[in-house]
Amino acid sequence: METVLYITDLHVGSHVGEFAGVVDRAAAHRWRVIEVELERTTRSISEILGQWRPAGCIIEGSKTDSLDLARTFRGVPVVYMDPDPTNALHARHVVTDDPDATARMAARELMLTKPASYAFFGWCVPTRWSEGRECAFSAAVAAEGARCVSFGENWDIGDTLDAQRRFAKFLKPLPRPVGIFTVNDYAAVQVVEACRRLGWTCPDDFTLVSVDNEEMHCELCEPTVSSIEQDFRGGGRLAADLLAELMANPKLPPRHLKFAPTKLVRRQSSRALVRNDPVVARAVERIRRDAATGITSADILAEMPCSRRLAEKRFLAATGKSILEEIQSVRLAKVFELLKSDVPIGHIAARCGMRSDSYLKRFFKARTGQTLRDWRRTH
Repeated sequence: METVLYITDLHVGSHVGEFAGVVDRAAAHRWRVIEVELERTTRSISEILGQWRPAGCIIEGSKTDSLDLARTFRGVPVVYMDPDPTNALHARHVVTDDPDATARMAARELMLTKPASYAFFGWCVPTRWSEGRECAFSAAVAAEGARCVSFGENWDIGDTLDAQRRFAKFLKPLPRPVGIFTVNDYAAVQVVEACRRLGWTCPDDFTLVSVDNEEMHCELCEPTVSSIEQDFRGGGRLAADLLAELMANPKLPPRHLKFAPTKLVRRQSSRALVRNDPVVARAVERIRRDAATGITSADILAEMPCSRRLAEKRFLAATGKSILEEIQSVRLAKVFELLKSDVPIGHIAARCGMRSDSYLKRFFKARTGQTLRDWRRTH
């Protein structure tokens, strides 16, 4: 069994999913995978390589950006994940996210809300992934005959109060509503707070889409933040398979592979209702959060401050769906999500708010024309 090192700054954020993806492929490649967190060690990379004598390395981390690969790794096959451009010049084999696909997904979502202007907020310092999303988003907006303005200054993540003030000053003169794309969920929280400073409300004054779908940030924000989920685990699997090819063939031509985003999780910050109705918006958000817990139309109607008949009419006018149809739609999306995982089919009904396995099977067959097992097999 060969040893492969996964070298990262720290086991946080996207690095967690990417490492999990590498581990997913370890058994197939007969590897022992060792994670090295550079923030937690006092040893140099040369010492670490001497200790483990790896057959290959996957590197994700800014601390390795300036390394001389030829001298440091001495022929050990290396795959880089998400390197900065300066590092990419030295790395023959690279795996990154797809900024174009991510930005296009954000642009499509924001266009549904018909903003009067568009804005982009990048990371606190220049990075490849932030600049890539900015360029791609600007291009996607321009293709629709509109223009995007970007907050082009560095900002301090240690002084979010200052960042929020500067973001608010930048946003204030823009025509409203502003369709905002932020580089990640942490930046999104600061932008939402900047909008609050201005007295802006969503969707009248702004709509927003972010990236990473970190629930800690997205769900605790007000409004809750729509965010694009990246397939970091799939990226890790992609990097592992590329490293396996490189280990088998050290003369493999340079490869640059990309992993696409998996989905957009729509929350309050970008939800486009046919007619803006705050009461219905709150009901839709409750359904999004709790449909899988078994709530019913009666539960939603009880929370709407009007008669049952009027509540149903307002919900249909604003969303184009009945309350029951909205609940079923959210549950079906959850079923699809679980079918793509390794959750046993017999456990899915309980996790989706369905009253029984037999009801789920009938419901799913009526909606898709397939059984649960057939859908899982083909997807």
